[in-house]
Parts: sequence; structure tokens; C-alpha cells
Amino acid sequence: MKTTIRKIALLALFLAGIYALVLFGNTFLVQTDAVAYKTMKDMKSREDIELALVGSSIVQRHLNPAILTEETGLTAFDVTITNLSPAGAIPLTRELYRTNSPKYTVLAVESYTFDTMKEDIQTQMKLMPLLSSPLDRIRYWLDTAAQDGQYMERALLFNTFGFERFEEFSRAMRLRMNTDKTFAEIEDGWQGEMIYSDGFLRHETMGDISRELRETFIRVETGYDYQVFDYTKEKLLEYKALVEANGSELIVVALPALTIHALAEPAVLPYLDSAARFFEESGIPFYNFMYAKEELLPRLDHLYYDLYHMVGEGADILSAAVARVINAHIAGEDVSALFHRDSAEYLASIDFITNVWFEIRDNGDGTLMLLADSNRGTNVTPQYRYVLRHEDGTETELRGYSKRRRLDVTPDQIKGGTVRVYARVLDGEQDPALWYEIPEK
Repeated sequence: MKTTIRKIALLALFLAGIYALVLFGNTFLVQTDAVAYKTMKDMKSREDIELALVGSSIVQRHLNPAILTEETGLTAFDVTITNLSPAGAIPLTRELYRTNSPKYTVLAVESYTFDTMKEDIQTQMKLMPLLSSPLDRIRYWLDTAAQDGQYMERALLFNTFGFERFEEFSRAMRLRMNTDKTFAEIEDGWQGEMIYSDGFLRHETMGDISRELRETFIRVETGYDYQVFDYTKEKLLEYKALVEANGSELIVVALPALTIHALAEPAVLPYLDSAARFFEESGIPFYNFMYAKEELLPRLDHLYYDLYHMVGEGADILSAAVARVINAHIAGEDVSALFHRDSAEYLASIDFITNVWFEIRDNGDGTLMLLADSNRGTNVTPQYRYVLRHEDGTETELRGYSKRRRLDVTPDQIKGGTVRVYARVLDGEQDPALWYEIPEK
């Protein structure tokens, strides 16, 4: 009996030692995301957060706490880790509640929140070392690993995301020992392109995304029935229970995306509609800013510096709109008139074309078919114009603007240049940005 107890004790001691080593490695030997570290440290050092804005980079880049504080009268803070899923939001919010008791917890989602059950392992790499509870770390690890089977990879984060250079390790240690000074040095390196405050990372430099818009969003219908996964629903209900257990009120908002996402990606609107039904059935207040009308939120497509994030001007406009709805919610006011009723009404409100493309098919008779299409609102009638573009920038028109998508040509007709298609709204002015081309065949 004594021998058995001794063996059990030795095994327990051995396992405890292994865990201690893993805990140490995952805390001190993992690459440190400076913004995540600064956000968590700032959050933990405060006790005055009244309006917690929880989510991924769509919160970090798009919800300005200063504006929400000013407009609502509630002290706001962005509780964010990039690519955060509902699974990660649970331990992150539990960490928030250790030092703060917000009156309202706003969980921000987007369509991409619902298209997978897997937590990005890089999100786990950023969040797990910053969780103060070993039990939360274990639960987070088991939950995320169960979805993709990456138990070892997610347990040994330092093995996958260890420091590659001594400079990285040195900066991480300096960030821990003197966070404000080290982070200020990092901000200086951004040269004003980004500014951090209360979890909000304001991006000030506009990028050129015209090529990505032109080449990435070629619509492909899948016929798939996009519904929120049962696992995601389970995590959202667990999140609701966590919020309520801590005396906070949960509000869920879906933040908007580029209009082109809604038009080109067949999952975007169905996922949001499925989520809306789930939140209604679960008694969770939900406001979908993708469907916001112009009087609440103007289209902000021109303020995106990449395919998913806006510059600070767009964030400020969006933040004011979110604050307006939160104020109305707190006052018990009905804001349904500020949002389009459904996806059909939203799509009908889009009176422009976002992008155009075409494909070349062999007719089998020695001729080729040029077949154009575009992403546009449901009430928009497009016209297409085909040209042959030469190296010197001049163009030979193959056909003027027409509602017909199709143009048949011979191979000789499109030799010596690049075929390009332009698009415009019926009888509207030509937008020089609405074009697409395929190199000479």
C-alpha cells in the first residue's frame, strides 16, 4: 500500500513538474505580441471599465473607446485579441472580470466569426500567456484543441512560436519589466502610422486595395446552407452565462465590412441572418451594422486601408453610430427603423457596382466567348464594354457599353494586346476603377 501511494505521489510530482515547465515555456518563451500585452496589462490595471468592447481586430481597429465614452457617458475599453473567436472570448472576458465590473459587455462579431469552429492558433499564442489562471489556460487549451486535434501544438506553444532572435526575447523581457517605456519605443517605430489607446489601435495610413478588390472578389455560388454551427452556439450561450453571472448585460453587435464582401461571398449575409435568428431565440440583444441605413451609418468603403480594416476616420464614424445604438438600447428605445429589415432590403439599397470580371471560353467553332459579370446591388442593371489594351496604354474598342454580358471574338481580334472589360451602371458615367483584364491568349 505504501509503495502504491509512493508511486502515485512520484507520478503526481512528475506531472506537476512537466506542467510547471510547460507553463513557464508558454509564458516566457513565446513570442510576445506587443499590442496584446499592452492591452491586457492596461485592462488588468484598471477597475473603472463600465463598457467593455470585446472582440477581434474589428474591435481593436474600429471601435474608438474615447468616442464611446464621450457619447455614452460610460468608461469604455477595447478588450481585444486579433482573430478572436467565441471560444477565446470566454477566457479573455473572464480575465476582464477579475478586476472590472462593467455594466455592459458588448461582444462584436462579423460573418467570419461563424465560418469556423477553430480558434486561430496564433490568437491562442497571443492570449494564453496573458491569462492569470492556470485553470483558464487548461480549459482554453482543451476547448480549442478538441476542434482541430492539435493538442501537442497548442500545448507546446513555445515550440511553434518560440523566439527566433535574441532581440525578440530581449524586447519581450523589456516589455514585461517596463511596459510603458518599451511600448512607447515600439510606437515611435510606427512613425505615426498607428496610435494605441485603451486597447484601440488607430491606423492612420490609407493603403491602395484596388488590385485586391479587382482580382479577389469573383463571385462563386456554392449552394451551401450557411448556418451557425452548434458548437459556436454553445460557446455563445456559455458567454452569455458568464456575462450574466458577473452582473453585466450582454449586447452583441455585428460590425460592417466592405460592401463587396456581402456581394461576392455567399456566406456573409446568410451567416449574419442565421446568427440573428439564434440571438433572438436566445434573448440576446443583437444589432447588425452591416444592415445599417444611411441615416445611422454611411457606407465607409472608401476608408478601408486593407480588405478588412478602416483608417481612424472610419473607426470614428462607426464608433459614433455604435454609441448611438447603445444609448438607445439602454433607454429602451426601438431602433429597428435605423436598420434594413433583411438581406433583400439591404441588397436593394446598394445602387452601385463594386467590381467586374470576365472569363474566356472556347465556343468550339474557332471563336471565343468573353463573358462578363459583376458584383452589384439587386436593382442595378450593369453595362459592359470590351476593349483591347495595347502596351502604350491606347485601346481598341471591341464593343461599346451594352447590357449583354457576352461578346464573341476570333483569336485574331484579341492578338497584340490585353483584353479588358469595363463596367458601369446602366447609362451612368464610366468609373475608371471598374475594370478587369486577362492577358493575351
